[in-house]
Amino acid sequence: MAYYDTYQWAWVAYFLAAVGMYYVVIKFTKYWVNLDVKNYARMISAVILFTPASHSLDGISAIAPAYIVLLGELLTNGVVASLQGLIPLLLALLIGAIALAIQASINSKIAQYKNK
Repeated sequence: MAYYDTYQWAWVAYFLAAVGMYYVVIKFTKYWVNLDVKNYARMISAVILFTPASHSLDGISAIAPAYIVLLGELLTNGVVASLQGLIPLLLALLIGAIALAIQASINSKIAQYKNK
């Protein structure tokens, strides 16, 4: 049971650190002029920080940040095993890119109607 408590507290610590890092990214990109570049930089950092991936080791299944699973599996078990972390990252990036493309399309249509 001690493992479960440590696991929960590790996730709490990681979540707080990730929120802090995302806050730094928001502050860093606050004065960027190009709105699209600003949104994509924020989306990429959010995907890297907050995307989970499942990982199993010796019959114990756990969830970890996808980039940590990707790097850990790449260094220990090779390229094929690292797909456990790469696939969730790529799916989250795809969903984020689609959402930002829709947002940019809506914003351009709104700008067109305001200029008329």
